[in-house]
Amino acid sequence: MTEEQPAASAAGQVPEKPKQRRKHWPALLKRSPRFFWRPKEDERWDDDWPVVPLEPLAGYQALESDLALWRGQLEFSFRKLDHRAKILQNRFWRQRVLLITGGLVATSLATAQAAIGGGNVILAVLQAGLTGLLAGLTVLIRSRRAQQGYLSARLKAERIKSEYFLFLAMAGDYQGERRVRLLQQQVEDIEAAEDVS
Repeated sequence: MTEEQPAASAAGQVPEKPKQRRKHWPALLKRSPRFFWRPKEDERWDDDWPVVPLEPLAGYQALESDLALWRGQLEFSFRKLDHRAKILQNRFWRQRVLLITGGLVATSLATAQAAIGGGNVILAVLQAGLTGLLAGLTVLIRSRRAQQGYLSARLKAERIKSEYFLFLAMAGDYQGERRVRLLQQQVEDIEAAEDVS
């Protein structure tokens, strides 16, 4: 301890802890896809954040039944769509990383071929095979439409959440006795809606 720390403690102040540096990853690495990630849509995930706080809401007794409606009926639909969006987003990122890496390898093979003056049949065959594989992979990826699926699932999840907040605020049509049934109908319509093309 330094001489300043006991003096601060004697004065009733808490000594400051030394700041620890947090690691800040570059955005490319921070948001890199997980390659062997196979979670289930309808199970709880560790990174799920509560839309409605889990602790007792004693100060909001007038909203108690409305808040219970989220946990009892709506949260499962929201979570399933939220998880589907995250899975499809990861799939989209993974596909793009594979295409970029394949393009980098194909370009490296072409660079090596040019550096040695051309005429190397093995490099030419490897490059042609990889380029053909990447072309086929590109067609397959486009047909799977992971990005559109991700956007559609994310939109549906956020629409369910926004409808619930309109319900809590008793805004628009969410007034009167039929407001719970109206919310349930809206959520069913959102879930049944066609995906974004």
